[in-house]
Amino acid sequence: MDVHVTTAWSDTCLARADRRAVGHIFLALVALGLVLMIDWIWLTVLSVPVVLELAAPGLRHFFTRRGTVQLIERFPWRPVQVSFVPGKRIGRQAYLRVDGSENDLRLPEMPERARVLVRHTGRVWIAGPDERGRVVAMTRGLAFLTRGRVVDR
Repeated sequence: MDVHVTTAWSDTCLARADRRAVGHIFLALVALGLVLMIDWIWLTVLSVPVVLELAAPGLRHFFTRRGTVQLIERFPWRPVQVSFVPGKRIGRQAYLRVDGSENDLRLPEMPERARVLVRHTGRVWIAGPDERGRVVAMTRGLAFLTRGRVVDR
């Protein structure tokens, strides 16, 4: 695959991930605003964990964005054949078994549309891993990019 096409697609995916992260944070702020408008102290106290949970994917993205860009710049994109590890789905987290490898990929945030695409194609594109096992994974055909980690089976 042409490097310029892959770079352009990864830029598109990164921009989409930025917008998705802003959406998570905006939703959390709206929820907090609604709770504060009710002006009931116990509801406000009890809603803090919910607001943090809503904002967590967006905050995680922006805290790790610089490292994600560094991985993209340091390692070339390469396609890998993957399948989902049966019985290891925890919320939006995904565990992918990489064909020809003794390790799995753990992606902390994978929406259902991306899962359907990966199930159908059996392929993701990765940049990395680095010496600490961090990778960036993206899909072709759906602008999705996330940072993950290589884990032992």
